[in-house]
Amino acid sequence: MTTALQLVPAPASDLLPACAKRLRALIRPETLDVLNWDEKSRILRPSPDHPFLGMHICARSGCWAAARKTELGLCSACRSVWKRSGKTPEDFLATEPKQISNISGGCAVPKCRRPWTSSRTQMCMRHRELFTKLGRPPLEEFFADPRVRPLPGFGLCSVDACHRHQANSSNPFCPPHWVRWQEAQIPDADFETWCRTEPGTAESTALSLRGLPAVVTAEILYALQARTDAEVKTPPVLLRGVVRHLREQRVEQFDDVVVPRNTHLAGMANRMRRTLAAAVSTPELEQIKDVWNMGAFGLGQWRKMDFTPLHQEWMRRACKTWVLDEIPRRYGKNIPNGLSNMILCLRYLSQSLVRSRQDGGADMAALGRSDIEAFTQYVAHLAHTGEISAFHRTTICRFTGRFLREIRDLGLTRPGEILAALPDDFALRRHDMPPVMTEEGPGRALPKEILSQLCERLPTLDQIRDGSDDARAAIEVLVDTGRRPDEIGCLPWDCLETDEHGKSVLVYTDFKNNRVGCRLPIPDSTAEIIVRQKKAIRARFPDTELSKLVLFPRPRQNSEGTQPFRMQHIGNVHRRWVNAMPPLLLADGTEFPKLEVVPYSYRHSYAQRHADAGTLPDVLRELMGHRSLQTTQTYYRVTEKRTRSAVDKLVSHQFDRHGNKIWTQARQLLEHEHARLRIGQVSVPYGICVEPSNVKAGGHGCPFRFRCVGCDHFRTDPSYLPQLRTYLDTLLRDRERLTAATDLDAWARTEATPSEEEIKRIRTLIRRIETDLDGLTDDEREQITEATRTLRKTRAVSLGMPGVRPPEPDLRLERDA
Repeated sequence: MTTALQLVPAPASDLLPACAKRLRALIRPETLDVLNWDEKSRILRPSPDHPFLGMHICARSGCWAAARKTELGLCSACRSVWKRSGKTPEDFLATEPKQISNISGGCAVPKCRRPWTSSRTQMCMRHRELFTKLGRPPLEEFFADPRVRPLPGFGLCSVDACHRHQANSSNPFCPPHWVRWQEAQIPDADFETWCRTEPGTAESTALSLRGLPAVVTAEILYALQARTDAEVKTPPVLLRGVVRHLREQRVEQFDDVVVPRNTHLAGMANRMRRTLAAAVSTPELEQIKDVWNMGAFGLGQWRKMDFTPLHQEWMRRACKTWVLDEIPRRYGKNIPNGLSNMILCLRYLSQSLVRSRQDGGADMAALGRSDIEAFTQYVAHLAHTGEISAFHRTTICRFTGRFLREIRDLGLTRPGEILAALPDDFALRRHDMPPVMTEEGPGRALPKEILSQLCERLPTLDQIRDGSDDARAAIEVLVDTGRRPDEIGCLPWDCLETDEHGKSVLVYTDFKNNRVGCRLPIPDSTAEIIVRQKKAIRARFPDTELSKLVLFPRPRQNSEGTQPFRMQHIGNVHRRWVNAMPPLLLADGTEFPKLEVVPYSYRHSYAQRHADAGTLPDVLRELMGHRSLQTTQTYYRVTEKRTRSAVDKLVSHQFDRHGNKIWTQARQLLEHEHARLRIGQVSVPYGICVEPSNVKAGGHGCPFRFRCVGCDHFRTDPSYLPQLRTYLDTLLRDRERLTAATDLDAWARTEATPSEEEIKRIRTLIRRIETDLDGLTDDEREQITEATRTLRKTRAVSLGMPGVRPPEPDLRLERDA
């Protein structure tokens, strides 16, 4: 039994040291080595050459400033000096080293605790004066002179963030901070505050975390580790900006810092905040919040689940319980999206309660049938006024009814549970549901001419931002295979196999249904695209293990080629590509809306293409990876209008068992004849049966042992011509095989051998149908062919009798491009 949601206590302030301890335990020793972290001085000094934590340093000797991205590789100040010097870049770099003063270097005299005054001499002021007084002897002689003795230091700079030493005993600051203090013109009363909030002086990639709380220090170190693992760049300039805000605002934890919006600094701070939230949180702690970080549940640290649209406390708690119960049973890459759909639908119930009740629906015991009626009227009003679509109205009612039913199944309305006071009549009944909308149009499948135009314009992908050969190959495979975008984006490098017939097979993972190793027949042209992509990826990542390599590696933060395309990346590139195209024109010259061209529409087009080719419904269901045939039927369209038209065209060419036409002239079927088409007949392998008892049994109750061609209830038409030919071939093969058999008694051979009358009857039917079609014009034959194709999409042959399976079309269909 599912118990009520047990809320844990809210985090107290004494949890902060525990969070810091937990984060420090998650920080690996090798990370501290990469960061060159000095625990004593609390200084980070990552290497300037680090691919994610470093930066370009000025090429001028002695300069530690960030370089501009130019061929010279100089910082702004050194570039100005070079222009004034009039020298060539090579001569300037060779003869003009930068003299740096007042930096953190220590005096070169052994054991001297005072800072140097210049990078040229690298000596403190007292030793530099002595060096000049002694006539600038060689350094070895100078250091050996008995008059040269190490001097004690004056202590560290008074600024908390600074790790430099004071220049003299009368100045509490290092020289740079002394200059800043004088420029700041701050009263002496604010001296202590200024010292605590003033940042340190920048030195190459060095970053001072001095003066920050232990929690914040641990958070920064862990965030840098996580960003480095994810191959995300952390520019030292931006990191210093974040640390400056942390120090100025004197926050107790990283989550409290406020950074100016719409800046690069804010973007990095927000990503670090989400990373830290996922690291320190647990499912138990997330449950007390109204906005969940799904990273705590292992569903992506960037994903959120917001329960705030639900205004009633009981509804929020019940929805949280429902989500917790659903998470283990969901599969795929978009679990948070699927769960959030329930919240988006329940918010209309919440809004309805707020609008219709004085207590806003807070008192669940006072709810009843009238509130359900008010809810259904509210969503109907929204649909009638155009605020939501009719389809969305149906979805809202369906999800809400499911929620109210399943919270009772979870036992939440039992005595003592969180919804014990919820009345039983507060539920949606069957007649409360609006009718399901049915589409009579072509569905989401793209018209053939539109798909052809898209394929012709695939070379223009290189002109789109983030467009590449990888993106083009991914879209081509999407079009050819009809897989879901995440299934193609996550294909492993070794995803192509060959079946027993020497044909190519795509091996992929169905994330939605948690099926690994699914196999799909693909045409040779698609296999060539995949082989070409495999060679290109292997050449790009030659050192990565093949078992870890992916077919479509994402272009950023992926130095080893092991991270696959994100669905958002494919969708964004595809949308920019489609929007940049000229208008897409239909066959009649009208423009096709570009918003309907999405990556998932290729899946519908794939299903429609197979349906048009006559692929059997159960075969198409397997190709699409669906568990239900009803789901497959939503991916392609055969409208009632087209079905009626097809029947009208074929009805005048319908024959009985003797080969006689049943309809003597072509005319439109009456309404009751169309009804009989649905309920008064059942399909058999090479025609239809109208025998009442067999129809009632769904084709499983033939009283004549399935002797169709000898039964007066049998009908056939040109749409069954391939099945009739296949059945005739089967009868002839069986007759020859049984005639040559020597291990059967005579009576058994006679009983099993097809009769000459049946073979003759099948031949007669085939000849009469072919003769009838030969007498038609080319245009009429084309109409019959199209009608046949339409009816085959809706035809399901009964499996209750021994029959001949129609020849299956080639499952490796080429796209029309």
